Amino acid sequence: MAKPLIVVWEGLDAAGKTTLIGRVKSTLERMGYRVLVYKTPSRSRTGEFARTYGNDPEIDPLTRMLLFLANTSDDSRIMREEIREKSPDFYFIDRYHLCSIAYGFAFSKLRGSRVSENDFKSFFELVEKLGEGVFLKPDLYLIVDAPEEDRVRRLSEKESQGGLEDELERDVKMQEYVRSFYEAFRSMRPEKVVWVMNPQGRLEEVAGRIIKLLLSRIEGS
Repeated sequence: MAKPLIVVWEGLDAAGKTTLIGRVKSTLERMGYRVLVYKTPSRSRTGEFARTYGNDPEIDPLTRMLLFLANTSDDSRIMREEIREKSPDFYFIDRYHLCSIAYGFAFSKLRGSRVSENDFKSFFELVEKLGEGVFLKPDLYLIVDAPEEDRVRRLSEKESQGGLEDELERDVKMQEYVRSFYEAFRSMRPEKVVWVMNPQGRLEEVAGRIIKLLLSRIEGS
């Protein structure tokens, strides 16, 4: 391949995204492919600051969104360096600037802001223009979702960490808003977005479909 297939993994909290990434990665590696995963917020300076201050219970939605957006922007440089130095076949980004914006708008709406899907689309397009030459250009976005009863079950099995992040993960209305903004993005980039339903107990089946999709993208590149 002349370049790696850059895949952004997005999705709702507790949809099983991280487990799915791990299974797809390990299977592709057994097939002989080189796969790198970069997760945000990272351990970089902006990532640590976003993770700590961005989850302060008193933080407002706009500041929180800008903190996480700064990390995804800043870390694009690190991602480019990894791609150049390690030349992977697949480069998986576990949440990118789309996540920062979708969750930021959802949190703002949860707190009473009158933001719409059209507002989200306009803001996303503006950030993309400002970030031209900064953000990587993904070949594919995988948005991982799950039936609400499965999402709730996964959360019940997860140890509560407390704090704002845990609160937002467990807020059903927040997750509904997140889903609506991801759907708005899908309408903007239908050729690059694949919506992945990930029900409980069907990991192998869902991972298999994604692997088939990724290999078909390689063959068609």
